[in-house]
Amino acid sequence: MSSFMGSPQFSHQDWLEGAARQVDRQLQDERSYQELSDQLKVPVHNQPSLSGLNELDYPSLPEAGISIDSLCEISNVKRVPLPPELVEQFERMQCNCMMGLFPTIERAWLTIDSDIFVWRYEDGTDLAYFDGLNETILSAALVKPKQGIFQPHIQYLLCLATPVDIVLLGVSFSGPYDNMTADSRSGEMHLLPEPLFSIPTDNTYIVSITGAPNGRIFMAGKDGCLYELAYQADDGWFSRKCRKINHSTSALSFLVPSFLNFSFSEDDPLLQLSLDDSRNILYACTEKGTIQVFDLGQDGRSMSRVASIPLNTTVHSAALIARTVERSNFKPIVHISALTKSESTNIHLVAVTKTGVRLYFTTNPFGGNKGRPGMLSLVHVRLPPGFSASTTVHKPQNVHMAYHKKGTLLLVASQSEDSDILWTVSNDSFPFQGQLMEAHSTIAVDGRTWAMCEVTSGEPNVVVDKPDPPAVVTQHSETPRKFILLSAQGSNIFMKMRPVDQLRQLLIDCQGPDADEVKAFFRLHKIEQACSTCLILACSRIAADQQVATWATMAFFMYGGEPQLNFTGSAMGTDGRMMPSNLGAMGTCLHQTSTPAPGMGHPYFHPSMTPGPNITQEIIFSGKHNGICLYLARILGSIWEINVTMDYPRQSSQGITNYLTSRINGDDLNRILENVRGLSDFVEFNSRFDTGPSEGMMSQVPFSPHMMGHMDEQGRKKLQAEAQKMEKVSLQHIQELIRRVEEVLGLWRILVDHQLHIIVSTLSKDQQNQLRGMSFKQLSTHAAGKEMCASLITCLITRYLDDNATIDAISSRLREVCPSLYSSDDATCSKANELLQAAKINKNQNEKMTQLNEALKLYKEVSQPLQLHVVCNQLAVVHFYTGIVDLCLALSKKRDPQNLALHYYKSGEPHDDIQGMTSYMSRMECYNCITDTLAYLLSASVSHPHAPSVPKSPGPPPQPDPNRMTTYDAEKHKEEVFRMSLKSDDEMFHVALYDWFFHANLTEKLLEVQTPFIEPYLKRKATCPSEAIGALDMLWKHYEKCRNFSAAARILSRLSERLGTDMNLQQRIEYLSRAIMCAKSSSTRTSSAVEGEFLHELEEKMEVARLQLQVQRSLSKLPSNILDVQYALTSLDSELMDLTRLYEEFADRFDLSECKLAIVHCAGLYDGALIENLWQSIIDKEIEATTNMNPNSRITNLQNKLLPIGRLYIKSDRYFPIAFIVKYLEQRSCDLSLNTKWTFLLMLDIGVPPAKLLEIYDRLFKSRDPYWQQVQKPLRLLEVLHDLLSHICENRTIIPAFERRSFTTLCLDSVSNYLVELQTMMNTPQQSSVVSHFKRLQAQLERF
Repeated sequence: MSSFMGSPQFSHQDWLEGAARQVDRQLQDERSYQELSDQLKVPVHNQPSLSGLNELDYPSLPEAGISIDSLCEISNVKRVPLPPELVEQFERMQCNCMMGLFPTIERAWLTIDSDIFVWRYEDGTDLAYFDGLNETILSAALVKPKQGIFQPHIQYLLCLATPVDIVLLGVSFSGPYDNMTADSRSGEMHLLPEPLFSIPTDNTYIVSITGAPNGRIFMAGKDGCLYELAYQADDGWFSRKCRKINHSTSALSFLVPSFLNFSFSEDDPLLQLSLDDSRNILYACTEKGTIQVFDLGQDGRSMSRVASIPLNTTVHSAALIARTVERSNFKPIVHISALTKSESTNIHLVAVTKTGVRLYFTTNPFGGNKGRPGMLSLVHVRLPPGFSASTTVHKPQNVHMAYHKKGTLLLVASQSEDSDILWTVSNDSFPFQGQLMEAHSTIAVDGRTWAMCEVTSGEPNVVVDKPDPPAVVTQHSETPRKFILLSAQGSNIFMKMRPVDQLRQLLIDCQGPDADEVKAFFRLHKIEQACSTCLILACSRIAADQQVATWATMAFFMYGGEPQLNFTGSAMGTDGRMMPSNLGAMGTCLHQTSTPAPGMGHPYFHPSMTPGPNITQEIIFSGKHNGICLYLARILGSIWEINVTMDYPRQSSQGITNYLTSRINGDDLNRILENVRGLSDFVEFNSRFDTGPSEGMMSQVPFSPHMMGHMDEQGRKKLQAEAQKMEKVSLQHIQELIRRVEEVLGLWRILVDHQLHIIVSTLSKDQQNQLRGMSFKQLSTHAAGKEMCASLITCLITRYLDDNATIDAISSRLREVCPSLYSSDDATCSKANELLQAAKINKNQNEKMTQLNEALKLYKEVSQPLQLHVVCNQLAVVHFYTGIVDLCLALSKKRDPQNLALHYYKSGEPHDDIQGMTSYMSRMECYNCITDTLAYLLSASVSHPHAPSVPKSPGPPPQPDPNRMTTYDAEKHKEEVFRMSLKSDDEMFHVALYDWFFHANLTEKLLEVQTPFIEPYLKRKATCPSEAIGALDMLWKHYEKCRNFSAAARILSRLSERLGTDMNLQQRIEYLSRAIMCAKSSSTRTSSAVEGEFLHELEEKMEVARLQLQVQRSLSKLPSNILDVQYALTSLDSELMDLTRLYEEFADRFDLSECKLAIVHCAGLYDGALIENLWQSIIDKEIEATTNMNPNSRITNLQNKLLPIGRLYIKSDRYFPIAFIVKYLEQRSCDLSLNTKWTFLLMLDIGVPPAKLLEIYDRLFKSRDPYWQQVQKPLRLLEVLHDLLSHICENRTIIPAFERRSFTTLCLDSVSNYLVELQTMMNTPQQSSVVSHFKRLQAQLERF
C-alpha cells in the first residue's frame, strides 16, 4: 500500500508554505459568518421577517439530545455594597436621588439633591464628590472633551444638569497614571472645584445626556426637544463660548429669547439617546415610544432630523409581521440601542419592548454603497424565548431596563418590588449558523436595578466596514465581557460566559473531561471548534488554571476524533453525517469539512488502493488536527495578512522623512506571542507521545460499505494507520510553522524594542520597499521573508557593532528567541565580526593579531555555509589577507570532505556527475575569494599616478585615508598570500590558482612555481583544445627551467606539429628551432641513441619546414584574388607537411618551379630532364616578368633571381646543369638582344670556375648548334668567348697563380682554333671585327 511518506519529495520551504495554506483555509472559513440581516432572513428592507416562534430559534439542549441542562450564559462575579459614607447620605435626601454608571472610568455615581458622589464600583474605593451646586441635579454624564480647548490633564468632562443651569466640570486623574501615560481608570479621580462652563437651562428639564467621541454633548429635554451643549475656546462674532442649541426647532434657537423658544410638538419627553458613532447617527426615544433619527453628517459635525416614527406606527408594522402575536407585546418600548457597523451592515437600530420583543430597524435600503440615513423602517421582529408552541420556558415580563450590544441582550425584569430577574440572550454558542440561534438563561438580582451598562475600555472604537466575527473567534484574545447592575444595595458585577468559559466551568463542575456534559459540549460545537476552545484552556500558563489545563488536554484527545481515509467517486457515496468533524449544533449535519494533505492542491490519491473506476482517496483530518490549525489561525488572524510595517512621516532637517515602523503595537505583539508560545509548548509536549488510534476509536471509524464491506479488521486497521501517519506528518509541518511564527514574532519584538525604524533605515532601498509590502504571512513562511529576517538581524547586530558595544547579550537573546533564524553559527559569526571590528581600531599589533586569529578560528568553526564574500571583505578591511587564504582553504575542505571535486576534475568533468559538479562549484567559490584577493593586491602593488582632483570645498586638503595601503604594503601582502597559497596541499586549489595565473597573463609568475601539481596541471590543460597552445608553451618552458631538455624538445616538436590555424608556419619553425636547441642540449647531457635519432628527425623536419615556408612565400606572391591561393596559404599554416604533399598539392599545382627544384633536391631524387625543365621554367618566368623593362634592368633582375639559386645548388652538379643553363641563357639573350657578358659574369658570380666555364662555352661553340644559324647570329658565341677571355685577362686574379700558365696555354690554343674557324667563314664586316678582336686578345694572352 502506498504511504504518505512515499509521496513526492518537497522541500522544507514547501511544507512550511503548505502549512500556511491550511491557516489560510481556516481564516477563509472563519470569515464565512453571516450578516445579521441574513441570519434574520431579511432579504431586502421592505420584506420584513419574524423569528422566535421556531424551536431552533431558541434551541432546548436536552430535547435535542445534548445532556446539558443549561449552559449558563452569564455568571455573577461579585456583589459590592455601596460605600458606607453614601448610605448615610440617603438620610439627608430632600428632593431627588439618582444613580448611574460611568463605565469608561469604571465608576458609579450617585446624586442626592445638589451633590454628586463618584466611586469605583469594583471595590467601592476612591470616593469623590462635588457639592458646588445649589440646585438639585437632574441628570449627569461623563463625556470626552473636544480637542485643543482644555489643558491636557483634563481627560473627561462631567456634565451636570439642574433645573436652573448646566455645568461642565473638569475630571482629571493623578497618581502613577498621571499625564495620561497609562490607564486613567486606575488612578485617583479629581473633580475640578470650579466649573469650566455654566449656562442657564432656560427652564428646560434635561432628562438624559450623551457625549460623542468628538466632544459633542447632546441632551434630551423633557419638552421633547433634542439639545446640544456647544462650547469653544473663545467668543465669536455670532457665538458665545458656551451655548445651548435646540435641534428640534431651529439651529439659531440660541439667538431667540427663551420665552419664545418652545416646541410645536405635543408634550412627549425624550427619555433616551443612543449614538451610532460608526455612522454618525443619533437616535432618540420619547416617553410615548416615538423613535427619532438625527443625521450628524459624514464627519459627525452637523445635525439634521431625518425621520420620526410614532409608537402606533411601529406597533402596527410589527403586528402585520407577527400576526399571531398579541399587539401588547410590541409596547411600550423600554430601550433603544444603535447597532454600529461592527454589529451589522444593514440593520442599524434595535428597540426592546416591555415583554422582551426586539424590533430591528434600518435607515437605508439594503446593499450597495450606503449614503446618509434617509428613513426608519422596521425590518424584523424577534420574539423572546417562550413563544414557540412546545416550549416550557416562561416569557419575560415587566422588563424595565435592557441592554443590547454585539449580539447579547440583557433584560432586567421586575420580579417583585425588591428584586429583579436578569435575562441573558446570546448567540455565542451558535456561531456560523445560517439563522439566528440563541441560548438564554436567567439569574436573580437582589434589589431593584437603577442602572445597567457594560464595562468598556474607554478608547475610541476603530470603525470597520464589516461586522465583528463571532465571540468564539476572538475569545482567545479578548477578556470576558463584564456588566454592571447598580442598585441601592450596591454593584452587581456579572461576566458574560464565552464558550471557553462555559467549557472551563463544565470541567470544574464535572471534575474532569470524562462526563456526559463535556462530551455534549463537543456535540454542541463542531469538533474542531470545540478542540480549538480546549486549546485555549490547555495552553494557559496561569498557575491557577493548571488543573483545568490538564483536564482540557484530556478532553482534547478524548473527543478530538481520528483522521480518516475517505473514498469518493461514482462507485460509492459518503455518509457525511458520520464524519466526526461534521457534527454541528443539535447533531445536525453542517457543511462537510475535508482538508487535503499539506502541499497538495487536491485530495491525496493512492493508485494502488483504487478499487474501482473514478475512485479517489483523500485524508479527512481529525478534529484535533483541525483544531490546532483553527486555533493558530485565530491567534494570527489579526496580523496574518496585514503588512507588518507602515510609513511614519517625521520632520527632519532634510524635510519630511518617511520611516517604517511596526504596524503591530506592543500590547498586541506580546499577547499574540504569548498565545503562540502556549500553543507551541502544547504541541511540542504532546508530539512526544504517539499512541496511535485506540481500539475503541477504531471501531467508531466509518468507512463506506461499498468499499469496506469485503475488508477484514486487519485491513481496516491498516487504513486507519495510514490515515494516522498522514495526519502525523501534517502536524509536524504545522508544528514547524508554529515554531517559525513564534521565532518571527519574538524577533519582531526585539526589533521593536531596539527602535525598528532606525534598524530598517539601514536596509537597502530595495529591501525597504520589499519590507513595506510584506505581510506577516510572507515574513514568516516565504523564502523572501526568511531572507528579510536575516537582513534585519544583520542590521541589528551591525548597529551594536557601530556603537562599539558588545553583542554577547543581544546574540544570546536572539539565539534564545529565534534559533532557526539566528543559529549558533550566526552567533559565532557575529562574535567573529565583533572581534574584527575591535581589531580594526586596535593600535597594538600583538593584540590585533590575537583578535584576528581568534576571529578566524570562530569563522572556521561555523558549520553552515558562510557568506564567504562578505567575510572575506571584512578580513580584507583589516588587511588580514593570509586569514582569507586559511579560511577559504579550510572551508573548501569542509564543503567537500570526500574530495569529490578532485575526482570530478580528473574524470574530465562528466555532466552526469551532479554530486561531483556541485562539490567542484562549491570549492571554486572558496578558491575564487583567494584569487580575487590576489588580483586586488596585484593591482594595489602597482604604482598608479594620481590624477589631480578638484577640491570639494574651500580649506586644507582632506586627510589621507588611513586604511589605504601603500604599494610596498600591497606587494608584501601579495607575496605573503602567494607563498601561503603555494604551501597548500590542496591540488584543486592549485588548479584554481594556476588557472587564475593563466587568465591574468601572469605566465612568468607561473613559471616560478615549483610544486608537484604544476606538471600534471599543464599536461591536463594541454588536452583542452582551446587552451592547448598556451599550456604546451608553458609546459616546455617549465621543462626547460627544470633542465629537462628532452621533454621540452618533445613538447616543442609536438607544438610545431599541432594541427590548427591558431599557429602560423613561422611559429612552427620557431618551435622546431627551439626543439633542436633543446635536443642538442639534451644530447650533450645524455649520449643515447634515442636522443641522437630524435635530433636527426628534428633536423629533417626543420629542412622540410623551411621548404614549406619557401612554398608559402612563393604562393603569397601570386595574385591574392585567387581563392585557391588563400586556401593553400591557410593550409600551409595549419600543419607541417611532407615533401610529397608539398610537391603535389602546392609546388606542382601552382607551378612553383623554384620550389619544385628545392623539393626534388631535398628528396634526393634525380631526373635530368625534369631538372632542366625546372631551370628553364625558372628562367622563362623571370624573363616574362621583366618584359616591360629595358635590357639593362632585365639583366639586373635576371642576375638577382638566378644568383641565389645558383649559389644554392652550385655544389650539386645534378641539380645545377651548368652547360644547359649557359646554353639556354645565351639563346634567350640572343633572342632578347641582351649583351654578351651578363651570362658568364652571372656564372662566375655563382662560383663556376673560369676554366670550367671556358670549357662549357668551347663545347657549346664546337657543337655547331644550328640555332645560331637560324637566328642569323653565327658569331654570337665567338663574341661571348672573346668577352669571357678578355674579362679573364683583365681580372687575372680570378685564376689561381699556379694555374695561370696552363690556363693561358689553353686559352691561346682556343683562340688559335677560333681564328682558324673565322678564316673559313664568309668575310663580312662583323667577321673582320671579330677576327681583329681575337688577334688583339691573342696578343694580350701572350703577355698574360
